[in-house]
Amino acid sequence: MPASVPSPVPRVVVTAGLHGSASTWVFNVARELVTAAVGAEAVVSGFAANSAALLAQKGLLGRHLVCKTHGWPNLHVFAYLSSAVVIVTVRDPRDCVLSLIERFQETFPRAFSGIMQDCLHATACTDFGFLTLRYEDHFFEDQAMIQTLARYIGVEVSKSVADGIFERYRTEAVRAFAASVPALPQERLEGDGKPLLFDRVTHITNTHIGDGRIGKWRERFDRQQQIDMKQKFAAFLTRFNYPID
Repeated sequence: MPASVPSPVPRVVVTAGLHGSASTWVFNVARELVTAAVGAEAVVSGFAANSAALLAQKGLLGRHLVCKTHGWPNLHVFAYLSSAVVIVTVRDPRDCVLSLIERFQETFPRAFSGIMQDCLHATACTDFGFLTLRYEDHFFEDQAMIQTLARYIGVEVSKSVADGIFERYRTEAVRAFAASVPALPQERLEGDGKPLLFDRVTHITNTHIGDGRIGKWRERFDRQQQIDMKQKFAAFLTRFNYPID
């Protein structure tokens, strides 16, 4: 699509979530919705941790970008200046810390620090007024959410297209795809498989789907870890109506 041709579809859509908050589900739904609206050749998708990384993406001129991120500082300011559409996903951050440890073999300190950054910047985007989805509400199991996101992004898709997107990203479908990630063409893969292999297109990893249980942090972290997280996450827990204890 030439850069001079205007389009009613947003040029930039950013999905910004806590790790483990079904942010990849939202990214793929947004990517497929924009693709359905303007065609695959007119869409670039990928991950960016900040505006500099976003601008470094190849092939941006004349195309639409669907970007996945975690912990992007001042994303709300970038979005305001660029008219980007932002979708935020949140989850009890203590479960997110555990998800990083279980799925990616992170240490507690690194996972804790990373999720604190996610919380800080996700809150800024929510407070600015961007659509925010809570993992605990199981939005990724709601078929109507596809059309909700389409309307929020500003695209129109048929029921059959929306139903197809929903089916491709059901939990069991993603679980099956995650198991097949090692068999993808080499050019789609990143990582060494110890433990992570990563699909560049969908951002689904071979360790992608956990058990999805809510509140399992209570069973897995010791008392001091729970106290530390309660103190650091207190403002976030209150802001998004999560139990403190």
